[in-house]
Amino acid sequence: MYILAIALTTFCFAFLAIKFFNPIAIEVGLVDKPNERKQHSGHIPLIGGISIFLAVLAASLLWLPNTLELRMYLIASAMMVFIGVLDDKFDLRVRIRLVGQLIVASLMIYGVGGYVSNLGNLFNLGDVSLGPLGILFTYIAIVVVINAYNMIDGIDGLIGCLSINTFTAIAVLFILSGQTDYVSYPLIIATAIMPYLLFNLNVFDKVLNKETKKIFMGDAGSMFVGLSVIWLLTMGTQGEQASFRPVTALWICAIPLMDMLAIVTRRYRNGKSPFKPDRDHLHHILQRLGFSAQQTLVIISVVAVALSTIGVAGEYFNIVESTMLLGFLVFFVIYVFIIKKITK
Repeated sequence: MYILAIALTTFCFAFLAIKFFNPIAIEVGLVDKPNERKQHSGHIPLIGGISIFLAVLAASLLWLPNTLELRMYLIASAMMVFIGVLDDKFDLRVRIRLVGQLIVASLMIYGVGGYVSNLGNLFNLGDVSLGPLGILFTYIAIVVVINAYNMIDGIDGLIGCLSINTFTAIAVLFILSGQTDYVSYPLIIATAIMPYLLFNLNVFDKVLNKETKKIFMGDAGSMFVGLSVIWLLTMGTQGEQASFRPVTALWICAIPLMDMLAIVTRRYRNGKSPFKPDRDHLHHILQRLGFSAQQTLVIISVVAVALSTIGVAGEYFNIVESTMLLGFLVFFVIYVFIIKKITK
């Protein structure tokens, strides 16, 4: 009943936030306009991220213990959402976004000492301890994960489905490890995303036979999701009471990571900025192959769930970490090879 109450109140907070901010976004011009890259019709309110964050904020203050970690997470998230809203409204330069992300990362690293100091026994030679380099590694990891989820937001429902998959996998890992006190954290975030996903996919139109306004998550939402993912992964993989091994994190957010790494590499080789938008992401390629947006969403989501399941199963059956890492690298090489062939 406790978990059900948390989920229900979080869902209601997010739903009400969407209904409240929808007309405001249209009034102030916080909307996404179609262009050569964005092929939707009309001006779509960019309030998904705001509604998700406010629901997480309200539910966390209501249900979670008042700890330093929670306070710093909410402060960092508020800053990330604020930067995202400014980006949605004014299309900030890449450098400004990166500076903002690094400031937010500093809150995590120095505010609560949350950084990656141990990568686990990746090579069967003992744990890989990063020492002071762990801080630098964590800065890079935070920026990578935030931008990975930001870049994958390209078709209706995609980032919603992928992020719910990731947070659900993290919750399962907490349960399997016996760290049930932490389950509420990913549960709240996953539940807060659900109303956004229903509006984004126009599910209410079909269920209620009534036209509702589609909404987008915006950079505010995708960067908040990325920050939440890396925060929970760091909390779950580090320390003496770690809930799961660092290598498992690769599997439960595999699609955003692989898509980002592959496309950044392609852009670099073609002499383009790694952050310059284009239409060469996985979802774009699948659509050029002839799949509809809905079919593309289903294909990518099913693959993401399968990869997360491999990660969770590897943790449950305690498969050797080097084997898990090798498996991930092999899958990534196959992924890059297939995408390269398809692109040609």
